[in-house]
Amino acid sequence: MDGRAHQSLKATLNALARLRLAAQGLVPGAGLPVDLRPADDPVAAVRRMGALQSQDLGSGLLAAAVRTPSATASDLASALAGGAIVRTWTMRGTLFLVPAEDVRTFVRLAADRVMRSAASRHRGLGIAEEDVAVVRKVAEERLGGDLGLTRAELFEAFEAAGQPTRNQRGIHLLSILSHRLVLVQGPLRGKQQEFRLADEWLPTDPGLSGDEALEFLAARYIASHGPVDERDFAWWLGQPLGVVKGPFQSAAQRAVAVDVDGRTMFCSPAAGDLLDTRVGARTVVALPGFDEMAIGYPDRSVAIPDEYLERIIPGINGVFKAMIMVGGRAVGTWLKGGTPSAPRIRPELFEELPPTTAAAVEKAAARVEAYWRG
Repeated sequence: MDGRAHQSLKATLNALARLRLAAQGLVPGAGLPVDLRPADDPVAAVRRMGALQSQDLGSGLLAAAVRTPSATASDLASALAGGAIVRTWTMRGTLFLVPAEDVRTFVRLAADRVMRSAASRHRGLGIAEEDVAVVRKVAEERLGGDLGLTRAELFEAFEAAGQPTRNQRGIHLLSILSHRLVLVQGPLRGKQQEFRLADEWLPTDPGLSGDEALEFLAARYIASHGPVDERDFAWWLGQPLGVVKGPFQSAAQRAVAVDVDGRTMFCSPAAGDLLDTRVGARTVVALPGFDEMAIGYPDRSVAIPDEYLERIIPGINGVFKAMIMVGGRAVGTWLKGGTPSAPRIRPELFEELPPTTAAAVEKAAARVEAYWRG
């Protein structure tokens, strides 16, 4: 145990925000500890984060890219094509980008709980075990031999086998097969992903299970999202607090405790060393919608000031807009404009910024534009 874990360091809300920004690899600078520097490539960025929320494919890919110095859209396409990262349904019944070697660990932890919560919806859609058996056979026959099909192509095959796909029935069938580790989503074909057979596309290692898996993922969550506590981790992983508390506490033995308004949270020792500095306070980033800086925690108020909440999550309806952040706190949103060959970001700031910060906003926007051009 790091000696400082016995006595919590004190942190303000602003310090918490910038430490999280650093933990997520969003603070540039060669002077940072190695563990906190932006990842060298998008595969390393996804691995560092554990998983990146990706129900919107474009946002998920951009989230991986902005956590590297210069990764482009073609780099993300290559990472998917090579199989190093995949996209699949994991915790909370949501699509995530996940390192290929960790997919079985994530999915096996999540599957039972997610499928139980979806059971009534499946009954309403008329999905029985016999139907799942039919589509599984179709998928295995059509995808065997390292072949890939898009969602539309799989739906066509399901329909030909007598399995309707309208009214989200097809999506739920794909989710069931993915939670059973039959399917994963791999290479891009245009703007769509191909589905592949998990046993042909993923490493054969079965992954971790039980408390061993929970402690492994808790350690990664602390390092990549901290400061956090067991309630944050339970929410992120979509598991009951009682299930994750023990493994989280075991992982936290190797972390640093930080006190935020009487709440004990944990981060990596490298992040803890930044507490009494100003590192990250002036860092400006343009992040995609549904980014982990906002959605990776149950409490949105650290990343999004209360007065801006409705402007970033309109109607508090679960749709997160792309954000401009300064020091880990949202100061505006942005929209994509321009043309496919000359994309442009249009920031919509909520407050007037000092000239140096405004210039940094332009630089952050240029980083995202370069991603699309690459």
